[in-house]
Amino acid sequence: MKDTRYISRAIRQLHIPASPKLDDRVRRKIAEAALAPTAPSDPEFTPGQVFALFMKRKFIRYTFATTLGLVLLVALVLNHSTTSAWAMDQAIEALKKYKAIHVTGYVNNNSGITPLDAWARSDSTGNLVATGLAKAGNITIWIKDNNTYTYDHADNTVFVEPGINFGFDFCFSPKLLAVIAKMKDYKAVEGEDPATGQKRVIVTCSIQNLDGPESFFVEFDARTRLLVKMRIWHNLKQEGPPKIEFEKIFYFADLPDSAFSFQPPAGTPFTNMPLWVPQANLSLLSDPKSGISTEGMSQEQACQKILDQLWAAFITKDLARIHQLFPRTATYSDEMLRGMDDFEVGQVLKIGGIERTGSSKLGPLALVPSWIRYRDGAVREIWMIVQFRETDQGRSCVVHGQHGYALNVKE
Repeated sequence: MKDTRYISRAIRQLHIPASPKLDDRVRRKIAEAALAPTAPSDPEFTPGQVFALFMKRKFIRYTFATTLGLVLLVALVLNHSTTSAWAMDQAIEALKKYKAIHVTGYVNNNSGITPLDAWARSDSTGNLVATGLAKAGNITIWIKDNNTYTYDHADNTVFVEPGINFGFDFCFSPKLLAVIAKMKDYKAVEGEDPATGQKRVIVTCSIQNLDGPESFFVEFDARTRLLVKMRIWHNLKQEGPPKIEFEKIFYFADLPDSAFSFQPPAGTPFTNMPLWVPQANLSLLSDPKSGISTEGMSQEQACQKILDQLWAAFITKDLARIHQLFPRTATYSDEMLRGMDDFEVGQVLKIGGIERTGSSKLGPLALVPSWIRYRDGAVREIWMIVQFRETDQGRSCVVHGQHGYALNVKE
């Protein structure tokens, strides 16, 4: 499960899975019928024969191509660009025409470079994934009936978890593009690709988010205003090989349900996905000054109490209390914290019971749903993970954070 967790998490941090069973012929027909026009991709760099032996190994070939591509783009920005008059709101408007997307690229995980192929379709807001299908290495992930399914081809097992935990909204969400434009180190420059003559806009930025630092190198087509390539690093300075790269991005007005269907082999067992949290987050969750005491309470009672207090803090915009109950927000500036969707909470309709359990090195974990009415009248189901701790200072718990996306539901 360690490999499965890592790849699934890497895919979901895109803040992606296609099936080998999805017939290439079907894909071509879908693309021919529905693919919206985008700027043609840059031609791939072809090394001379002097590099032939060096380039035989897949990992070296990918690393070389990635590094060279970035160097060429940086050179383009330095030598043939000006400060951008291009505004992100133009990209946001262009993106609103499309409801579905197909992305190919790579994930750089503990096992090396893993090809990525993903399809996704947004919900009515255009900011969240409603359904999707993606493959990265031995892992295939798909969405069905508001559940997330992860098929581990190596173990021949399907792991099921409640809610949509797909992580694919970041590259075609108008809301995300608006967030990127507000990052403190956001820079946009315009230039021309000397190989193709196509005009490009290069955006760089970084963020310290709830899962750690990330930096971005994003390429937009200056004519269509659409995002055409992206690289993501799990550090603030774009250092080393990127962890995620999208080489090609295709946009669709819509796609049929058949584009997202996947059926594991007959007889494949289904089991619950273990509930877990990244080890990198444990230091923030371990501060004894955070959270609430659970002495004299059951885990169910403690979850009810801490979530009730957290939602109340969001409603009253009590930043200090949010940091104390939800310590992973300690890395967020006040401006970023106020930009979270949860600051639009208007009323707590219901806090459910514990639906799934797990554990970390700190102690037990619990997954609990809440039903929230937002200030715009929308009602959403939100799954939160609560981390329990037992130390020499007593028993306590903190909120780790949201599991998957908030789902729009009927009251």
